[in-house]
Order: sequence, then structure tokens, then C-alpha cells
Amino acid sequence: MTREPQPVTGADDAWVVRASVAGGGMPYARTRRRDVAHPYRGVAAHAIDLDDPVQRAHALTVWLDSAAAFSHSSAALLRGYPLPRVVRRDGLVHVAVPRPRRAVRIAGVRGHSIELPAARVEHLLLVSPSTGERLPLPLIDESLTLLTCATQLSRPDLVALADAMLLRADRQGRPDPMLAALAFGTRRPGYARLVRAAPLRRSGVRSRAETLLRLMIASAGLPEPVVAHPVLSTERSPERWRAEADLAWPSFGVLVEYEGDEHRTSRRRFATDVRRFDRYTDEGWRAVRATRADVFEQPRELMGRLERRLRDGGWRPPRGWRLRQVGPALA
Repeated sequence: MTREPQPVTGADDAWVVRASVAGGGMPYARTRRRDVAHPYRGVAAHAIDLDDPVQRAHALTVWLDSAAAFSHSSAALLRGYPLPRVVRRDGLVHVAVPRPRRAVRIAGVRGHSIELPAARVEHLLLVSPSTGERLPLPLIDESLTLLTCATQLSRPDLVALADAMLLRADRQGRPDPMLAALAFGTRRPGYARLVRAAPLRRSGVRSRAETLLRLMIASAGLPEPVVAHPVLSTERSPERWRAEADLAWPSFGVLVEYEGDEHRTSRRRFATDVRRFDRYTDEGWRAVRATRADVFEQPRELMGRLERRLRDGGWRPPRGWRLRQVGPALA
């Protein structure tokens, strides 16, 4: 039976309806017109943005039963967590159902049949990026999201996801989701990968690029930096100020700031960056700027620059040490 139209945007004529058969609250012929999209088999949508992940997921809910929940990378994406471009753009929506139910089989959807207690499903109101409207969606919880994503993501991106979850949990005063994820048991798919990634997470990491840069530094054989290190003004500065360096080696007076595209496109942000780096210099820090190209295109020059700055600050590598070459991270 066709369902009544389900509004998903603020527009009066916006609707999503299950249109697999004629009858019900809407004429079947209406769902076949040119102005109606069919994002999934048996689903008709009008005046919604299917490039909006929240609206696209909500359109699928008219087809799903009450036990299903968005899972894996789809759950992470819907919660606003960072993922590599290849995962964000593959177009698949991941949906999990509790065993022994059969996994969802529909074009554009990757179904999973997993151990899914009802307590691990959260019914959330998520904000649609394109309209600002809050739409109800069932998602597996953060700890199970982390575990299921371990079957999809490389170790650096799994650590980046764990860092982002830890940062949000700290800000909201919640336990680290990794702790609950590690308690699921060794037989769960992805568990071994999660165990290897867990010791690499750090508190205070503010972006995926910062995580990837930190892991890249370790792969190059350089000493591990401190995350979000506080830098305070002293009598050297004419004014009082406080900043947090993305990555720093306090013992050697070296720090790194990652500058994404917003640092370049915003005049105010650019002016703030210039003033902050002048302050670092006044306080005797050897400050290094890292850009997107340094992380995702050519990291070799940046690793060499960091080595030189650390040596200038007094770092002495062990006998026979050599800087290892590292490849760029996946965008």
C-alpha cells in the first residue's frame, strides 16, 4: 500500500512517498511524473535535495522497517564525522538490521545483518544541511559506528574518526566511544583493526588532516608531537595572549599549525594567522605552516623541514637514524 506523503523540507510541495503500487493516499500516476525523483526502488521524492545526505537517508526510511538503522560509514557521515572522499562519494547508503533478519537488498543500499540490540539504535533528529530542518533518522550508536567503520576504513582514517569522536565526547562530557567499542568482543568484524587503532587516538585533535599529519610524522620516524599544546605569552610579548598549537614539541621549541582552505579564503582568518605566527616568533618558537598540499600531495618537503627545525631545537636522533619517506594521505 502506498503511504501518505512524508514532508522532508520546508517547501509546501515537498514529499517522499513509497510508490511501489497504486492506490493509497496519492495517485500512482503522480509519482511517475518527470518532476519526481526515484532515489530508491519503490520510493518517489519531489522537491527534496538528494545530494543532502540527511534528506537522502530520510527518503529511504519510508521503505525500511522499524528494526533497521543507518550504519557503518553512513552513520558516521550523518553524524558529521570526517571521512575520506572515496567513502563520502561512493553513493552507497549502509543499513543494518538485527540478526537473523536478512540484510536489505535494494539498489544504492549496502545491507548488513549484524548483532544489533535495540539499545544500540538511537532515534535522532538530524539537521538537513540544505534546509536546516530536523529530520528523524535511526542510527546505530557511536561505539558501534566506530566498530563497523573499522571494516571499511584504513588505519589512519579509522584513527581520525576515533579522534573526532573523542573530541566531541570530551566537549559534551561523555565517555570515549572507543571504550564501549572495544567491549563488544573479539568475534566482531573489524575488532582486530580497532584494537590496533585504539592506542593511536589522541584527545584534542580538531580535524581529520591534523590526525593524518600526526600519523605521517610518526611514520617518518620523527618524535611524536603534543596535540593542542597551549602557548602562553611571556614578558617578551607587548600584550597578553594565549593560543593552542595544533602539534608541538615543547622540548625543542617547534610547533606546527595546519592551515586548511578556510585560512586562505577568509581575510580575517588570514590576518589572524599572520598575527599568531608573529607572536610565536616573538616567544622563540620555530613555527611551521602545513597546508593541504603538504598532507595530501607532497609531504616529503614538510617532513624534511620538520627534521631540520627539530635538530635546530636540540633534538638528536639515535645513531643510524634516517628520515623515512612517507606518501601522501588520501583526501
